[in-house]
Amino acid sequence: MFRIRTLVFAAVGTVSLAVFAQVPTHLQEAKPKFGPDAIPITLANDYVRTHDAPDYWALAPYYVHQNTGSACSVASVAMMLNALRGLPNAATERLVTQKSLLEEVGDDAWKTAVAEDGEGISFTDLEVYVRRALKAYGIRADVEVFRPRDESPATLAQLRRILAENERSAEDIILLAFDQGTLTGDATVGHIAPLGAYDAASRRVLVMDVDRAWYVPYWSSDEKLLRAMLKPDRADPEGSGLIRVRIRHHSG
Repeated sequence: MFRIRTLVFAAVGTVSLAVFAQVPTHLQEAKPKFGPDAIPITLANDYVRTHDAPDYWALAPYYVHQNTGSACSVASVAMMLNALRGLPNAATERLVTQKSLLEEVGDDAWKTAVAEDGEGISFTDLEVYVRRALKAYGIRADVEVFRPRDESPATLAQLRRILAENERSAEDIILLAFDQGTLTGDATVGHIAPLGAYDAASRRVLVMDVDRAWYVPYWSSDEKLLRAMLKPDRADPEGSGLIRVRIRHHSG
C-alpha cells in the first residue's frame, strides 16, 4: 500500500508533480478533485449531523494526514488506536502519533516501508501491525479480517452486514484497504484508511482518507468499495479487504 501521486488529464496523458506546474492552468483545472464515484463530505454531511455516526465522531478528533506518501497504514492505525482508547485523562499521557506508534511497535521493516519513497505494506502486513499495535498500547481487542474474493451478491451482502454491525457503536473500528483510484477517479494505487461511517439506507461508506494533502472524507457506494478492495496491485495481487477491530469485554 503506497502512494505515488500522478494526475491524469485526457489531453496530456499522465504527468508527475515535477511537470505539473508546466501544464497550462486550464488543463490543470479540467480534472475535478473527485471522480463520479466519490462525494466529499463538504457536499454531503447530512448523515453525520442527523445520525449518531459513532465511528465518525470517535475518529474525527484524531483525523491526521499521513506523514509520508507511503504512510497511510501508520496514520490509519494511529487514528484507530486513539479512537478506541479515547482522550486520556492524565495531562502527562500523550495521544498516539505516527512517530510514537512506530517507536512503540519497534518494527524496522514497517519503518522502512512507510518512510518517504517507501514501498508501503500489504494487506497481510497490515493485520500483523494492527495486532502488534494493539499489544504495544495494551488494548484488548478482537481482530476480524474480511478479504472478499468476488463481487457476487452473497459477498456484497456479507460486506453490508459487517458495515452495518460496525455502525452501531464506537467500540469497533474498521480499517479499509482498497484501490484509491477506483473510488476517487485519480491514480490507481493501493491505499489504507479508516471507515468513518456507513449509511445503510443509501448504501454509502464514508472514507476517512488520510491522504489529506489531496482529499477530505468522501462518500462512495458499498458496491464500489467492494470493487476497490478486489482490485489487485503490486503488494496485493489478489486484492485487499478490511480489518475490523472490536474492544474485548470478555476474558481470553
